[in-house]
Amino acid sequence: MGLFGAGDPPCPAGSICSGQARTFVGAKKVKVLENIPGSQGSQREVVKTKGGTGIYHATATTITQGSGTEISGSETVVYIIKDNKWQPAAITKDGGKTYTFSDPKYPGMNDVAGAALKNDLKSTKRSDIQKNIDAGIQKKVDKETTIKPTEKGNIIDSAKNNAITPPETGDNSKPSDKPDNIKEKSKTRNSFGDFKYPITRDPKQDIIKFDMLKYEKRQVEGATFKDRSSLDKRKGIGSVILPIPGGISDSNSCGWGDDTMDPLKLAAASAALAALGQNDADGGLKGALGDVFSQIKSNNESIKKAIGTTFAAQAVGADANALMSRVGGMIMNPNLELLFQGPSLRPFSFQFKMSPRSEKEAKEIIQIIRFFKQGMAPIRDESKLFLRTPHTFRIKYIQMGNDPDNPDSKSKFLNEFKECALMGCSIQYTPEGNYAPYRDGSMSSYQMTLQFKELTPIYNDDYEKDEKSASSTSVPAAIGF
Repeated sequence: MGLFGAGDPPCPAGSICSGQARTFVGAKKVKVLENIPGSQGSQREVVKTKGGTGIYHATATTITQGSGTEISGSETVVYIIKDNKWQPAAITKDGGKTYTFSDPKYPGMNDVAGAALKNDLKSTKRSDIQKNIDAGIQKKVDKETTIKPTEKGNIIDSAKNNAITPPETGDNSKPSDKPDNIKEKSKTRNSFGDFKYPITRDPKQDIIKFDMLKYEKRQVEGATFKDRSSLDKRKGIGSVILPIPGGISDSNSCGWGDDTMDPLKLAAASAALAALGQNDADGGLKGALGDVFSQIKSNNESIKKAIGTTFAAQAVGADANALMSRVGGMIMNPNLELLFQGPSLRPFSFQFKMSPRSEKEAKEIIQIIRFFKQGMAPIRDESKLFLRTPHTFRIKYIQMGNDPDNPDSKSKFLNEFKECALMGCSIQYTPEGNYAPYRDGSMSSYQMTLQFKELTPIYNDDYEKDEKSASSTSVPAAIGF
């Protein structure tokens, strides 16, 4: 019958279902001294769990297959007992790296998980309930004889930590070159927690969310670089939620520049390419450059005069076109054209004014400021010989009280962001022009300006990559990047 008359946990047909377990969430770990058995008054320091709420939980995992029979991914629903019945509380589609708490397939899920459960599942450090969920799934997966060991990492992320899955291809670096082999200096922070301002935010308020991420380098693939893993699926190491400020904007640009190629340069290029055998293909370089030599023959006198003037100008260090203009009243046609020169990286700037209304909110504000300042700082290794890349940020606008942890909650009415680096963080401690601290020493207002820049440019295919109507000729009703 299950616990409390709730019956057995749900297990849809075709799912891999774990047994039910109990975990305390929201518990605090405290250090206490206890006597060592058999010793004479000697004590040792041990860590014990204090407080917390006992949650009864179970999981149901469905697997997805790729183009063949191999397993390409999974979806795990976490059920808990609430109001004496099993209810879906959270869902993960990346093997437990990230959890969301709402899904159209499970109406009402958003109201099931409490704050303590959400915090534990969102924790960047593997909490007790994360470990217990993983262990339950792993136990059932190990019994599935049809699942290959190399595919287990696509079902539960902890399997990857056990070296079950082979390394990704395309990584040509040696083990000694990998950042994880560089020991970071002690006191380096890689977990920052979650903060928000104001602390009593209206759940219907529009917000901007900053998730801090560990920097992920791009791997070499052939003559180019592989894309980083999906930004929405990467697990953050801390977050800040703030009201959307005024003056937000974006500016997409592309590098174009003037370029010229006069007939003499064109002829030289044509001759050079002909010598290399690269301008004899129909519709190829020959077509692009034109029959330069035929034109030279048909304009014999003019060309002779131009060539003579060019050599004369070179002999005296003068500009050939200027000399031709003086003596012949003409210049070489420069064939001026605006040509594409490369993409650009978008910068973004945000300004937030935060005024604490309580001692608790003042603490939250200074933690937010510390979050950005420390997160953008380079990371020293233990020897101080090397510096690792600072953490990066995932930014998204969220409207109308949508779940900030749901990757699909991004506003379609404002721009999206690619992964960003924090280039600058400036704080004005007296934005009102007066030094007026509260009794506890906190400032009455703080003004924070953040300057970000995207790591990679925006490409045409980025807009359609995640759209269901990617094959359609119509433009989706969303701004995108």
